[in-house]
Formats: sequence, C-alpha cells, structure tokens
Amino acid sequence: MSPPPSDPRFTRSRASLIAAVIDLVGERPVEAVSIMEVAKAAGVTRPTFYQHFPDVPSAARAAALYQLSGAYPYLDADLEGISPDELRKTLEDRTASVLRHLRQNRTFYLNVFEGAGNIDLFDGLVAIVADRMMLPGASARPAASVAERDRKLLLAGGIMWLSVKWLRTETGASPPRAMARRIVEISLKTGDS
Repeated sequence: MSPPPSDPRFTRSRASLIAAVIDLVGERPVEAVSIMEVAKAAGVTRPTFYQHFPDVPSAARAAALYQLSGAYPYLDADLEGISPDELRKTLEDRTASVLRHLRQNRTFYLNVFEGAGNIDLFDGLVAIVADRMMLPGASARPAASVAERDRKLLLAGGIMWLSVKWLRTETGASPPRAMARRIVEISLKTGDS
C-alpha cells in the first residue's frame, strides 16, 4: 500500500523522481531512459519509483505537467479594471514568459510529446492552459461558468497546439514575443465573438 501523498517522505521522493526525469528526458528520448536510471538519479529504490509511477512515460508526463504548471502563472484578479492595451500587454508578457520556458526546455518537452504523449498528457496540458486563462474564482461561479469553461477549453486546446507546433517547427524563426503576440491576438478576438 502506498503512503498517503501528505507523507513528507512520499512528497520528497516524488519530487526527486520528477527532477530526475526532467534531467534525463532533457538529454535523451523517453524510451532511452530506464526506471533504474531514474531511481538512481533520484536517490530512491526501484520499488519507490513504482509507488509513484507505473513506467517512465508516466513519470515523463507527470514531470511535463509539473514543469508547465510551475511556469504558467495564474491571471491576476487586478486585470478586471485595466485598459484593453494594458490587458494585451499583460497577456503578451505572460504568454512570452511561458513560451521562453518551453523554448529553454525544448528538448525535454519534445521528448515527452514524442515518447510519452497520450490523451492524458494533452488533456492535462489543456486543463493547465484553460485554468490559467480564468480569473481567480471564475471556475467556482455556477451556471454562467459552464459556457465560459467550454470556451476556455476550446481556446486552450488551440493555444496548446499552436505552441506545440511552434516548439516543433518554428522555434528559430519566430521569437517567443512574436508568437505570444499571435496567441494573444487570436485569444482576444475569440473572446469578443
């Protein structure tokens, strides 16, 4: 039986495993990384690895979601009263920051997409993007938030795919700021309709 996630040892070993996967998958494809390598790099045993993940691709997906979640800031509640130009600049800054993170960790993310990508990964990525697009407390509003959440999920899916395509094919041709401008422009036009 696995220890509860609130157990500090469980939390530490999971964090160590995720850090090890980020390092190893940042260097080579997921399929070239073994469970023993991850456990050794994390300073844990193979059974400890299995307490957290069934295999390396699962660990790689968890690591990618962890990384992106940490790199993608939440919207500030203060955005409600700012001018359209200030909003656009704030959104571009946030988006460019995330895109810079993706570009700096390009090998890691591409290795995860290509070697561990599945519906759970992409569902998690869309959920992170959609969640970060909503103002704090917006997802707790009843009734009216269902349509808003659906629109955010649809938009988040498109943003995620544009970002993945950019990372795979356009990374040298289009700087993060230019791609951020494209994404924000599309997002704001979609939000108006």
